[in-house]
Amino acid sequence: MEITEEKTEFEKKHSKEQNLKKLKKAYEEISTKYNFPNFNFMNENFEIENIQVEETELFLKMIRKHVTEKIFFFLRSLEMFINPQAAPVFIMNIIKQLSESEKETIKELYKKLARYEIEAFGLEAEYNEKKEAEFVKKLVDDWKDISGDLKFVYQAMKDNHEKEFKKSTKSYFG
Repeated sequence: MEITEEKTEFEKKHSKEQNLKKLKKAYEEISTKYNFPNFNFMNENFEIENIQVEETELFLKMIRKHVTEKIFFFLRSLEMFINPQAAPVFIMNIIKQLSESEKETIKELYKKLARYEIEAFGLEAEYNEKKEAEFVKKLVDDWKDISGDLKFVYQAMKDNHEKEFKKSTKSYFG
């Protein structure tokens, strides 16, 4: 039984390595055609190594979908700050401590990410390789600014959470 399990692990690892080689090759072709950044940048920022190359003929669409998953995550996270009706208590406490400039950064970042979600919605309606490539290219070009704003929001969350935590000495638990 142990040999079978070891073999299965080996086969899984080998299969993953083979998929990664195919993925890099397919990405290189798309990258050259549309002047995308190198594979390592895309993988480090958007985890594209999880795309299964042999399961799609629409590789560029899969890249776009994978890239937008991250955008959707951040968009949903920022929604808690803009519309905190069902937000966790710690978010409510952070919101109370945010400065006006921090709130403005969150709103502007939310607007920018929402534009990408709207554009992705349109791309789902009808496949067009050139439009898929333009979307990915624009998002990657904007990523440096977006990630900078995300780091700023993260730091504001962290700082304001710590302020609120130090400020509240009494709670229902003690």
